[in-house]
Formats: sequence, C-alpha cells, structure tokens
Amino acid sequence: MKKTLASLFAAGLLAPAIASANDISYSYVDGGLALYPDFEDQTFIGIDATGSFAVTPDIFVFGGLKYLTDDVDLTAIHVGGGYRFEVAPATDIWGGLTIEYQEIEFTGRSCDIFGNCTSRTVSFDDTSLGIRGGLRHRLNEDFEVGGSARIVTGDLDYFGISGYGQYFLNQNLGVIGEVDLYDGELGLIGKVRFNF
Repeated sequence: MKKTLASLFAAGLLAPAIASANDISYSYVDGGLALYPDFEDQTFIGIDATGSFAVTPDIFVFGGLKYLTDDVDLTAIHVGGGYRFEVAPATDIWGGLTIEYQEIEFTGRSCDIFGNCTSRTVSFDDTSLGIRGGLRHRLNEDFEVGGSARIVTGDLDYFGISGYGQYFLNQNLGVIGEVDLYDGELGLIGKVRFNF
C-alpha cells in the first residue's frame, strides 16, 4: 500500500513535467534555408524565418519572412493573429488572419534601335489580406508534425500548403524539415527553431 501511494505521489509530481514536454508551443522563433528548384524557371534559394508569441493560452500573434533570389528576387512578409483549438491532448488546429506583403524585383534591359542598351530595376509589390491555418500534433517528447494552408489575396494572390516535421534536440531547441507548395511550386526548407 505504501509503495502504491508513493508511486501515485511520484507520478503526480512528474505529470506536469511530462505534460509540458508534450505541449505544443506557440512562442517560438525559427530560421533557415529555403530551396525552390523550379519556381517558374527560377532556381530560388534564400532564407525563411517565422515566429510566434502566445498572448494567452489560446491566442497568439505570428509572422514570417521569406526572401528568395535568382534572376528574380521574391520577398514575402506576413504578420497576423491566430487562435488555437485543442482537439486532443497533443493535437491542435489553428487559424488566423494576416496582412501579407509581397515584392518581386528583377533587372530588365532595354535597347534602342542604335544598340544603346540600359539596365533598370523593375519591381512590383502588393499588400493584401491572407488566411492561414493548420494542424499541429506532438507525437512524443521528441517529435512534432504538422501541416498548414494559406490563401493570399490581392494582385499577387496564391494558395500554398506545407507539411513539416520537427525533432526536438531538447525541450527548447528543435530542427525542422518542411515541404512547401508555394502556388504549386515545390520548395524544401530546413530550419532551427527555439521554443520559449
């Protein structure tokens, strides 16, 4: 009887530590490299960084930056607010509204009839609204998987989906592998994430 009570007491003390190890964090920053090998005839490579901060247990603010370059430079920035719904102890669905900024820039060249050529930078950008949402699942204390979708409106509108896996090196530090479809173009992303 004493051993049973002692075991229950120890389990009660360890339960918060075990539960927190399987919690899904909405306070994090991450960054890494992105490769889109065949994005409309471009081999884009660049940076991808995101972050989130939990304002309450269910409400969070989030944002991200993607900068890709080849003959054309693509910059995409988003910031917004979201809400998480716990559908199981280690599974959340989430959704949010964002403000999205996108810029495309390239160097154009024009020549007159005499062969005099000039180069000039051509760019266009757009600021619009977006909707983002997804599913996150903590498999165990070492692995998290998830997927998300995004709809961006405006002149540079697109639909994107992604899936990822995160391996936790410790409770706060993880490495992420992600597959992204950015308006139908395949991208591979590798990042390091710090959860706080």
